[in-house]
Amino acid sequence: MYFIAIAVGLIMLLILWSRIELNILTTTEYKITSEKLGNEFSDRTFVVLSDLHNHSIGKDNRKLIDKIHSIHPDFILIAGDMVTKRQFCIPSNAFTLLKTLSKKYRIYYAYGNHEQYFEGLMEGMHNLSGKDSDRIKRQNLYSTWVEYKKRLQKLGVVFLDNQGIALTKKGSLFLSGVSLDKKYYLRTVKKKDRTNGVSSVKEYLMENLESKDEDTFHILIAHNPVYFKDYVAWGADLILSGHMHGGLARLPFLGGVISPQVTLFPKYDAGRFMQDGKNMIISRG
Repeated sequence: MYFIAIAVGLIMLLILWSRIELNILTTTEYKITSEKLGNEFSDRTFVVLSDLHNHSIGKDNRKLIDKIHSIHPDFILIAGDMVTKRQFCIPSNAFTLLKTLSKKYRIYYAYGNHEQYFEGLMEGMHNLSGKDSDRIKRQNLYSTWVEYKKRLQKLGVVFLDNQGIALTKKGSLFLSGVSLDKKYYLRTVKKKDRTNGVSSVKEYLMENLESKDEDTFHILIAHNPVYFKDYVAWGADLILSGHMHGGLARLPFLGGVISPQVTLFPKYDAGRFMQDGKNMIISRG
């Protein structure tokens, strides 16, 4: 009985701490070097945002905005999940934040699984067997997503939905954003298929993204970090990810306990990882 009480107590503490963490702003600085990066991109700084899920750190995200201003980034990269499925995209904390930041910074926005949820809302509408209210709800949610994108694009935000763009005039730095098919986020997919699916994920990248020559430094925004090996095999030099939230719950010295895809102690939870000289940075959101 005591063991049960202790276990319940620990779970409650983890839940409480996870709620407290939502309002704690932390930043981590990483330095990336490569012979591929010429003088055109030396000493450049950029900020990566992901998995804010319409959350506000301080009133109107003032704490976050002030922190970004103090960094003086050259541009901002978004690694997905700024919005939250089943919640309106406008009005939202996400839109207000990006509207404010777009006045001062160039923003490149790649999708997470929540953005892709909105993109797919109208799929299969004719197969819905539920009430008309279900159709109306979907249509309303989708319309806010369309308006969200439309307004942000007018403000200069660049969406990278399986698209890429050169960040330097000489083309020495190229940025791509991949929108992985929803099957790559499924919780029911076997672990070996998620972590070793080089053929499926690599082929998906080859089919949907423009590849660059080996002399170009290629940044890939890929929301799900599980496929790190695939991204490296495809040719990415730097991968920017999120999705894991640091492991939903974290333990001291052990890191993330469980991933969104229900993997215990996920290998890629947060921070910096390296393979074959390539880097992956995972934001905790």
